[in-house]
Amino acid sequence: MSRAISNMASSVFFRNLLLENSTKPPLHRFPSGVAYFSAGLWWYSGLRYSGQPLRVPIEKQEIHSLKTWILEQFGDPEPFESDYRPGTAYKRISLPLPGSGSLHSAVNSAAMTQSYVALKLLFAKMHDIFETVEPVPPNLQTYGHKIRELLLVASMEVEASWAAVLKANGYVEDRYTTRDYVKLLAPMLLDSFSLELRSYPGSLIVVPFSGWTAQSPTQSLDWYHAYNQTKHNREECLCEATLGRAVNAVGAAAVMFYAQYGYGSSIDDEQRSLIPKVFTLKINHSMYPFSYYIPRADGQRRAWEWDLLNYPFS
Repeated sequence: MSRAISNMASSVFFRNLLLENSTKPPLHRFPSGVAYFSAGLWWYSGLRYSGQPLRVPIEKQEIHSLKTWILEQFGDPEPFESDYRPGTAYKRISLPLPGSGSLHSAVNSAAMTQSYVALKLLFAKMHDIFETVEPVPPNLQTYGHKIRELLLVASMEVEASWAAVLKANGYVEDRYTTRDYVKLLAPMLLDSFSLELRSYPGSLIVVPFSGWTAQSPTQSLDWYHAYNQTKHNREECLCEATLGRAVNAVGAAAVMFYAQYGYGSSIDDEQRSLIPKVFTLKINHSMYPFSYYIPRADGQRRAWEWDLLNYPFS
C-alpha cells in the first residue's frame, strides 16, 4: 500500500515505542497500531490485537494533529502514511485485519468451495505418495511418474488460482505468463508464508514463494520451473519432478487458498481445518507491516461490510 501525500492520507501506521518506557506508562500494550479516518473522525486500534477502535482525542481532525498525538502517546516520530481507505477490500485478495471484523461478505463462496475441493484432492494425492516415500531429507530428491503427476496437478492448481485473482481484479490477458503472475507476490503477501508438514515435523520447511522475482519470474520459483521442464519434456526431465518440489507445489496451492480466503473469513469447520490438518502454516507479518484491511469505525456500516475494489496492477 503506497505512501500518500500528507493531507490525503486515510490511514497512518505507527509503532508503540513507549511500550517498555518505565517513566511514562504506555497508553496501550500493543507494539504497533493504526489510525484511520472514517466518517469525519480519526480512530485508532492495535494491529493483530482484539478490541474495538477508539476515537483519537484531538480537536482538529487533520494529519498534523494526528501525528503530534501519535508522537506524544506512542513515541513514533515517523509514522507511515497510506492512502488505503477503511472499509475497502480487493477482490479475491485476503489480508489480515487489525482486530475485530470479518471478511466473509468479501469472499466468493462458490470459488472458495471449488478451491477447497481441489486442495483436498491434492492433499490426498500427496499422502498416497507418502505411504511409499517418506518426505524426509534423504528422500526429497526422489522422482518418478506419480511424483511428477502430483507436481503437475499442484502447479496447474496454483496457475488456476493466479489467473482467477487477476481476472477478478480486471487484469485480463489472452494468455497469462509468469510476468503477469508475479505481480500477485506483494499484494497477496505470498513470500511471507512458510509451511511445515504436521506429520513430519523438522523434515521440510516449505516457503514456496521465497525469492520469486519479476526479473526471473519462472526460474526463480524452483518448483514451478521444474513443472515447466517436466511438462514439456518428460523423457529428459522426469528427474526434475522430485518429491521436494512436488511438496513445495502443494504448499504453494495451500498458500494461494489461504491468501484468497484465509484471513477473517467465516467458513465452516471442515474448510477451516483443511490446511492445519496437513501443514503448520506461519506468516511473517514483519515483511508487510502496512498491509491490512481496516473495517470502518463510524457505526454506519457493519464490520463485515466491504466495498470491493479492483487491485491497481500496473
